[in-house]
Amino acid sequence: MIPASLLSSIPGVLDVQGPITSPRCVVYDSPHSGLDLPRDFHPAVDQEMVLKASDSYVDELFAHAPHTGAPLLRALFPRSFLDVNRAENDVDLAMIEGHWPYPVAGSSAAQRGMGLAWRFAWGDTLMHDRLLTVAEMQNRIDQYWTPYHNRLKALLDQTYQAFGRVYHINCHSMPAFGHALSPDPAGTRRPDFVIGDFDGQSAERSFVDMIKTSLSDMGYDVVLNKPFRGAELIRRYCDPARGRHSVQIEVNRALYMDEATRAKSAGFARIQSDLAKLSENVEGYAASALKG
Repeated sequence: MIPASLLSSIPGVLDVQGPITSPRCVVYDSPHSGLDLPRDFHPAVDQEMVLKASDSYVDELFAHAPHTGAPLLRALFPRSFLDVNRAENDVDLAMIEGHWPYPVAGSSAAQRGMGLAWRFAWGDTLMHDRLLTVAEMQNRIDQYWTPYHNRLKALLDQTYQAFGRVYHINCHSMPAFGHALSPDPAGTRRPDFVIGDFDGQSAERSFVDMIKTSLSDMGYDVVLNKPFRGAELIRRYCDPARGRHSVQIEVNRALYMDEATRAKSAGFARIQSDLAKLSENVEGYAASALKG
């Protein structure tokens, strides 16, 4: 059983849907589906612009996961306010007032304005009309990044201790085309799904192949690691040699929503149903791995 403390919500920060059936050695998380604007967030753009980068409905797309015995953790705040899929030191110094007193990662994402907190709302439109203070950025880390990572780590550790292995599915969506802030060139048409395993480093290949084959057999165009190989939430918690496997799944938003209005499209039900089938396949793979 998963302790009740790990299934409790933190208002405005995270919630967890616990397993509806007997727990299995699988954990899901949706770090970018949050839409609640924190009270201490004062962007210079409207709410629609803030939420443009959110993985709208991804938590709903993977809602079947608890029915297969897996908890589903989700963040409640927008990724552009604070992106828990970045390292805590991936601070964009161009948006900080004064001296940041800690080391920084200097990642390519931060250089594009998509670091721990987003400098740009979209394109070249600034998220804030002023620089953030050191205290403001530190508060975002303390109040949002740290609780989310602590909870995910605890869920993964609890599952690993119970079963001797854990399979982690990190759930995301992506715009249909590359854009000014993305790692691929603007206008690049993207596949239906991108599976990220950190270029083969975050999970055993048979697990990744099962996911890819499952989606391909459903008729989807599936690519590995391009343009997204996964980021902090799989890098930080994977250790395949010890039975800790993490995979990132990116779903093309054009399959299930209107990107301009963020409204669900007619394709939503099919994607949700197919991802429920994928969750069943993941559970079956994990069960077989425990027996083997």
